[in-house]
Amino acid sequence: MAHYEEFFRKADVDKSGFLTIYEVTAILKQNGYKEDKIKAIFCSVDSSGDRKISRDEFLVAMGQCSPKDHKAAQMRSVFQSFDRNGDGTVSASELDAVFRELGTRLTDVEMKRLVAKMDKDRSGPCPPLSWTPSSGSSGPG
Repeated sequence: MAHYEEFFRKADVDKSGFLTIYEVTAILKQNGYKEDKIKAIFCSVDSSGDRKISRDEFLVAMGQCSPKDHKAAQMRSVFQSFDRNGDGTVSASELDAVFRELGTRLTDVEMKRLVAKMDKDRSGPCPPLSWTPSSGSSGPG
């Protein structure tokens, strides 16, 4: 729950103790949640209909999400961090940059093998569905 409390703190930029749909959307999209899920999360706890939710309501809503939804959001968030240019795909050079930041240098052969494993349709840069939980794959590798 501490993770979601941090989401709330970051999203509550005006320090009102409440989040609007816009604030919830901003923080959750940044953390890999899909917009349709975000709206459902928000509406499920905005019982007063005032278009604001409290910290407690936010935590209840996040607790109601399935572990599968949280895992998928986490994977999308990781993908987004790899997708440096924001084009919705991860190229070999973006993947190489991530590995370098982690202190690992892959050879060209290793990189080609990794990209080939992720790029099942051989279309080029890897789209997010090539390794997110919704595709049946738990990740690259």
